[in-house]
Amino acid sequence: MVDKPIIEVRFHGRGGQGAKIASRILGHSANLAGLYGQDFALFGAERRGAPVVSFTRIGREPIDRRGEIDRPDLVVVLDGSLLREAPGQVYRGVDDATPLFVNADPQRFLTTALPAANYRAIDMQQLALESIGRGFVSAIAAAVAAKQVAAVNFAHLSAAMRQELGEFGLAPEVIEKNIAAARLAYESTPVATLPSAPARESENPTSWQAVPYLGGAQFAGPTIRHRGSAALRQTGSWRSERPVIELGKCKRCFLCYLYCPEAAMQLDGDNFPHVDYDHCKGCMICYEECPTDAISRRLEA
Repeated sequence: MVDKPIIEVRFHGRGGQGAKIASRILGHSANLAGLYGQDFALFGAERRGAPVVSFTRIGREPIDRRGEIDRPDLVVVLDGSLLREAPGQVYRGVDDATPLFVNADPQRFLTTALPAANYRAIDMQQLALESIGRGFVSAIAAAVAAKQVAAVNFAHLSAAMRQELGEFGLAPEVIEKNIAAARLAYESTPVATLPSAPARESENPTSWQAVPYLGGAQFAGPTIRHRGSAALRQTGSWRSERPVIELGKCKRCFLCYLYCPEAAMQLDGDNFPHVDYDHCKGCMICYEECPTDAISRRLEA
């Protein structure tokens, strides 16, 4: 690891995965290690499943830099689909020397046709499912990043997790499960070499599905070019879980139809609900509201 006066880390995820919490845990860990830490998030669409980005700066001296991190020393991606759906965000300021840790199965992760970066695949999802029982990967992502900062050890990390996850409202037993998952990630994550010089500014195509940086020179902000564009934006690609309806148990109470925030529940001629998977984000509100347990949750393949 390069001894840098300031280490700049960028987390990319989807709303609800915990990118913001990961950056807070990392910044808090740095404080406990006697370093200066700064963390903040950019929400963009501010919807569950939408691409979001969060930033952490760690330094030995007070940090006077403000604003987004355009040229990161380290990138952690909590959802591998963002590599292709939101390349303009993920690869901004990244080159072949930039460590880029991706939540993906190392045995199945392919970098073919992806932009240059120093890729490392960590199956954060599987670690979360085994230790926590849910695909909540914020603590794991924070552990992956913390392993790259020599002054931050696991004691700092676990103390930060207890406070940050506690403030988030998680029960003590759930917090301990997150810490156990983070320990596995911390112990198994390799230490990467951080670039000694700023990454070159790279030009990457921006997906029409992605929300661009709001403060960058290239974009003034999200632009809606015509009416009725919501139907064209297939938010189903944001989903990590999907609701599955067992019509034999359905009493046609319409609660799933009424509560769906994306109008992704459609009624057929007999008033039975069906999921529009092109636009379902996997928020699972329908699952929570169904009084007859006719809706189950399934992980996306």
